[in-house]
Amino acid sequence: MHIGVLEDDLDQQAFIEQCLTASAHSVILFARANELTRAIRQQTFDLLIIDWRLPDSCGMDVVAHLRQHESWKDPILFITASQGEDDVVRALEQGADDFLAKPLRPKELIARVSALGRRAGYTTPRPAAACPDTFTLHTDEHYISVAGQPVNLTEREYRLAALFFSKIGELVTRPHLLELVWGIKGDVSTRTVDTHVSRLRRKLELDGRGLRLRSVYQSGYRMEICQTARHEQIAE
Repeated sequence: MHIGVLEDDLDQQAFIEQCLTASAHSVILFARANELTRAIRQQTFDLLIIDWRLPDSCGMDVVAHLRQHESWKDPILFITASQGEDDVVRALEQGADDFLAKPLRPKELIARVSALGRRAGYTTPRPAAACPDTFTLHTDEHYISVAGQPVNLTEREYRLAALFFSKIGELVTRPHLLELVWGIKGDVSTRTVDTHVSRLRRKLELDGRGLRLRSVYQSGYRMEICQTARHEQIAE
């Protein structure tokens, strides 16, 4: 998922980003409420994580504003150092979908984010085992190896590849790629996507050696397991 995090503490930012990127989510960090508000008008996020205490606002007020004035319909996970029952109730009443008390625990954070994503209809990426053994996704370091050799990818190329690997056999449209990988809607030429896909296809050798990244006319792309690789997997 593409997740926006509103948290002004740099250590907490780094901790949350590390947890989420290790689970193949993309993350954009914000320290001030007005930064997040501007961003959601220009980008698409699947989920927001919002802290209570902020330098320019209160997290409760941010949640209420997003729900009432920004037409935000997607999940919000509220985090705070307070564990009082009244605070939990207030956060949920203001529009939060879930509440997580600090200190945050990595596994619980990831589990709650995944649960909110499932409720919102987000499909959890398939495990790497769905791919032929030739390809290995290293989610911690954000790189991919082919036949044991690391491939030099930009961060954007890695996110694009990770999305295709998570949706093997499925059509991924250009607008969907723009939203999930670039975080934007609309006014970007699809040549931007095509250029990145062409570069990715060349770097990862997605030309039929286990996987093929196929263009679907006027629609998008589909990552397919080639028949030879499929037969090898069945034989194993």
